[in-house]
Amino acid sequence: MTALVFTLLAVFLFSSVPIFISLAAVAFIIFFFYGTIPLEILPQRMFAGVEGFSLLAIPFFILAADIMGKGGVTSRLIRFVNTLVGHFPGGLGICAVMTCLLFGAITGSSASTVIAVGGILYPALLKAGYDVRFTLGVVTCSALLGMIIPPSNAMIVYGSVSKVSVGALFLAGVGAGLLFALNYCLYCYYYAKKQKIPLQPRATWPEIKAAARDSLWGLGIPVIILGGIYSGVFTPTESAAVAVAYAMFITRFVYRELTFKRIWEIGLESATTTSRVLIMVSAATLFSWLLTVQGITSGIVEPVIAMKPPYWAVLAFSNIAMLAAGTVVDVFSNILILSPLLLRLTESVGVSELHFGIVATVNSDMGNITPPFGLNLFVASGAFKQSYVDVVRAVLPWLAIAIVSLLIITYVPEISLWLPRRLYPGIQ
Repeated sequence: MTALVFTLLAVFLFSSVPIFISLAAVAFIIFFFYGTIPLEILPQRMFAGVEGFSLLAIPFFILAADIMGKGGVTSRLIRFVNTLVGHFPGGLGICAVMTCLLFGAITGSSASTVIAVGGILYPALLKAGYDVRFTLGVVTCSALLGMIIPPSNAMIVYGSVSKVSVGALFLAGVGAGLLFALNYCLYCYYYAKKQKIPLQPRATWPEIKAAARDSLWGLGIPVIILGGIYSGVFTPTESAAVAVAYAMFITRFVYRELTFKRIWEIGLESATTTSRVLIMVSAATLFSWLLTVQGITSGIVEPVIAMKPPYWAVLAFSNIAMLAAGTVVDVFSNILILSPLLLRLTESVGVSELHFGIVATVNSDMGNITPPFGLNLFVASGAFKQSYVDVVRAVLPWLAIAIVSLLIITYVPEISLWLPRRLYPGIQ
């Protein structure tokens, strides 16, 4: 049965059938020919997969990301960050990394970060003397930070599967996101020194103050979101709604770059994006349920547990499995399908669900820059009018850095767990 399920899935995927149709179709075929459960139950399971309260945050964060990206927040963040780091070697590349970090703390999205940040910094980097390959790589791969640094839609989905606190996951993502950003910044510094990229002039103190004042409203979103969650004012799901209201207020009444009509249009665009995400979650939930009901999960996991592998081997296997899956499926399907299976393994060797949640999130997010189906690769190719092959070549050194960062996060759990342990004393 296991071989049949994954063979069918492979046939559908490599026939260019959309992923959500592939996942749902395999489930319907298997239940039709081999199951005793009425097929009428399957649509109900799909609907149940998206009705969780925590998942309600996803459409709100998507909408907040679109409003902030198109309402002038991005350009102000870039200006502010550039006044702080632009004069260092690789300063404009570092600016791209740090802006993606801040934009991710506002939106929790990856693909939208490529467009919002890259749309401004891509031509600026080329003008400053960086070559096309480096420029493509930094704006495409730094966008990963959008789904690692909190708030993160991928963490919300993992929390709905594992029942781990989304608030704890958000805190755990801080250490992982900062590690990624640090490693990317070091590469920017190394590249600029090696290529002798001209330095930008140092910003004056009045310029720094003016840029900080102008970006202050945008920087307020992560403070409000995380401050509200950890002070107990609202839940992570409610924080997403607060983020939308705040984004609408500052882009309409403070920055005055969006009209009510434009906000309505952005809402419709966000609804389309949300539908694509949630139908994927729905189909992946059904496929995951198929694996459980048919005993496929137990059939895969139990023999491995019986072998009593060491914890490092289980974590290595988990990384390889999720990285491999990320080459062909999207972030949410990766988490929903593999996390229940791998959690059984990691729990058997004492790895905490919280730590594994960050490992799973980072793995799945890296699928966005992993050929052949990485979403960010296609987004960058279209946005910057470069061939797909050129984009893939550009991301390879950044992907290598991401893998090194992933290994550090995997085997040094304190990077992720130190901060949540300060606020959640029960976490081990």
